[in-house]
Amino acid sequence: MASQREWTMGAHQVRFEPPDILWVRFQGPLSVEEAIALVDLYQEQSRSSPFFLVADLRETPVLGAESQRYLGDHVEPSWVQANIFIGARLAHKAVAKGIYLAAYLSGRMDLSAMAKNHFVSTPAEASELVARLRAQHRDKVA
Repeated sequence: MASQREWTMGAHQVRFEPPDILWVRFQGPLSVEEAIALVDLYQEQSRSSPFFLVADLRETPVLGAESQRYLGDHVEPSWVQANIFIGARLAHKAVAKGIYLAAYLSGRMDLSAMAKNHFVSTPAEASELVARLRAQHRDKVA
């Protein structure tokens, strides 16, 4: 079983919580270099299985155009079971949906993957949502 791991990318902290949650706490703007490092980390984490991405956006502005474009061009929706965004403002929500729309328009996913984006207010709500989504998945498999 995978163990807990942590990374720092500029002012941003990333923590893998076994078995399948990648917590990202964004603090301040995300540079293109940090976006590239995040995509590499997401891809690495997805090699064992898709994960829940829980991104805390409460202390970060909306992505700059270059970082947004990089994420839209390189993030693969198949890497995640769900994206859960904490404290997203309207502009954050538009960017999150736009990244998946870019993947759809480029043929990398079908439109149903847009349902992978979820928005909550607190880390506790994010944890509760992960538990509900896991239960739904188990029910579908059983």
